[in-house]
Amino acid sequence: MRGTDPDGVDDGRLRGMPVLVTGGTGFLGAALVPRLLRAGCRVAVVGADPGWREPVRRAIREGVVELVQEPEWWRPEAARRVARRAAGTEQLVHLDPVPVPRGERTATGTARHHVAVGVAGTLELLAALGDGLGHVVLGSSVEVYGRAPETPVDESMRPTPEDSAAAARLALEDQLRVVAAAGGPEATVLRFTTLYGPGETMPWAVPTFIRAGLAGHPATIAGDGLELRDYLHVEDAADLVLRAVARPPAVSPDGDRFRLVNAGSGTAERTVALAQRVRQAVAAQRGQLPPPPRHVGARRAGTVLCRTERARELLGFRPTVDLDRGLAEEVAWFARLAESWPEMDAAS
Repeated sequence: MRGTDPDGVDDGRLRGMPVLVTGGTGFLGAALVPRLLRAGCRVAVVGADPGWREPVRRAIREGVVELVQEPEWWRPEAARRVARRAAGTEQLVHLDPVPVPRGERTATGTARHHVAVGVAGTLELLAALGDGLGHVVLGSSVEVYGRAPETPVDESMRPTPEDSAAAARLALEDQLRVVAAAGGPEATVLRFTTLYGPGETMPWAVPTFIRAGLAGHPATIAGDGLELRDYLHVEDAADLVLRAVARPPAVSPDGDRFRLVNAGSGTAERTVALAQRVRQAVAAQRGQLPPPPRHVGARRAGTVLCRTERARELLGFRPTVDLDRGLAEEVAWFARLAESWPEMDAAS
């Protein structure tokens, strides 16, 4: 008898399904893997080690989740080893953008890395996994849109990325679309807005503002901070990925083999207002309001706001964590782990 798991997803289709997750020990992956397990999936993650995020680390240690230990999974021999270890994989969730190696400073070298690893390497992995792979869910980014002339943008707009990482993501999206149309795995591309929440350690605005506030320092804002951003809580992002896994394109209302979805909260916040929200959250945690933010330079980042109706229509997705609640959770998480910040930074 089919039912619904606690995340609101029909568990009949997923029970026993082998799912491989690249980046499964990372920020979003660590929120997703427990949801896949609750839905009944057989989960394997690709990575260098179990990472430090619980409960994924514990699930690997207990044998509930298989760790395919291939830090350079994009290399042909490594991709083939991954495929042998994960034989029978029916769905791939690809969340692992490999950072540019330290010391690579040239624009062409950076571009070469993103294409060789992010595009060619991903296709190596797909080819190695073979015909049994039925569906790929790609974690992409709204950065592919670049500086859109008008916002909010919808999925019909042709992006004009401004950096090599975003350009490579767009190239991979196009390859997945072509492969799906030619009879290869179906594909869902989720263009995520800015993710945040407990477990985040990259030096983006939210964790940087939080750590400054907890240390009693002013947050630093580049430019006037009037640009708008859409912030999506990591638990909502994981819910959306699970919904994509549960509803491959061919069983969705449009019936296509390729699906492109903006993945955001549908709301916007200026950076200066975000900094004030973080100050209030820190004050609630510590009982003292941090200093007001300081502005450096004159640069203003671009505004990219996305329409998110498609996520609701095709995947039934509605975010559930509002910004104030999410910031309070992340502040509390950072406050509990203040002594571990250096180790988390080194592991990110």
